[in-house]
Amino acid sequence: MRADGWVGRFGAALLGSALLAVPWFGSGYLVRFLTTLFMFAVLAKAWNLIGGLAGYPSFGNVAFFGIGAYTTGILMVRLGWPFGPSLAAAGLAGALFAVAIGLPVLRLRGHYFAVATFATAEAMREIVNNLTDLTGGGKGLSLPLMAGGARAIGVYFYYLMLALLVAATATTALVLRVRLGYGLLALREDEEAAAVTGIDTTRYKVVAFALSALLTGLAGGIYAYWLTYIDPTNVFDVVISVTMLVMVLLGGTGTFWGPAVGAAILMGMTEFLWSRFLELHAAFLGAIIILVVLFLPDGLVEMARQGPRGWSPARLRENLRRYSV
Repeated sequence: MRADGWVGRFGAALLGSALLAVPWFGSGYLVRFLTTLFMFAVLAKAWNLIGGLAGYPSFGNVAFFGIGAYTTGILMVRLGWPFGPSLAAAGLAGALFAVAIGLPVLRLRGHYFAVATFATAEAMREIVNNLTDLTGGGKGLSLPLMAGGARAIGVYFYYLMLALLVAATATTALVLRVRLGYGLLALREDEEAAAVTGIDTTRYKVVAFALSALLTGLAGGIYAYWLTYIDPTNVFDVVISVTMLVMVLLGGTGTFWGPAVGAAILMGMTEFLWSRFLELHAAFLGAIIILVVLFLPDGLVEMARQGPRGWSPARLRENLRRYSV
């Protein structure tokens, strides 16, 4: 095995051990912050399957997040289901919804696809908002409280969200190693050429969309029970979709580590600004998008691989000329 392979494995093992130990030594604030970070890392990795690998930039992945949250909430509150089966149903509901809308929507490309997915998420929010007898409408839905103290509950959801992040990482690794991953990369580069070579582009896109929705729905289900209260504005917020996109762009679109790296950096910077400049959060998010698109179109992970050359002023000017109008 190559030396860099050993270094990567050792680093991953060290990081994993540190994350497992955090609840034993870290504060409640740190546990909550990292739980939120894990959730957004999952969302970014899920978005990367369709937006990064397949090249279909979705602005509606928050629909799967909201569907997962409300599936869990409705099953627990209205039908009295335990959390485990409700969470499994949340992931399944997200995947089935992705297949249902993916078959027509994935025939669109570029900004048409982005607008269609955005409209789908907005429509789902309004539907949920009007199904008052089932979802509670604008009043929201309160889930049962989990037994145990605040510390124990926080640790439980910390490990649960960490486990989902591990599952999302394993899913990405598996996709990149099998025919599905090669097919997605091929259609991202040239969909017509991929179809000519015999790749069933529609099936590959729908499968990637369903996998993305499955992981996003599971994250939404965990989030719902963690907060014990959800409403349409909260779980169908378009800012969640934009945040996924920014994290992937920042870390590196279509890369293995990029979404997690982008999530960690953006969450850290956002937490810093929230604690000091609360009103600047939206402006900060917009500025990050502009700077990343203009100067770091390949993301931080790819720039780091290139070494000093990737960060040279000449390379940054080249990116600016290439992506400026």
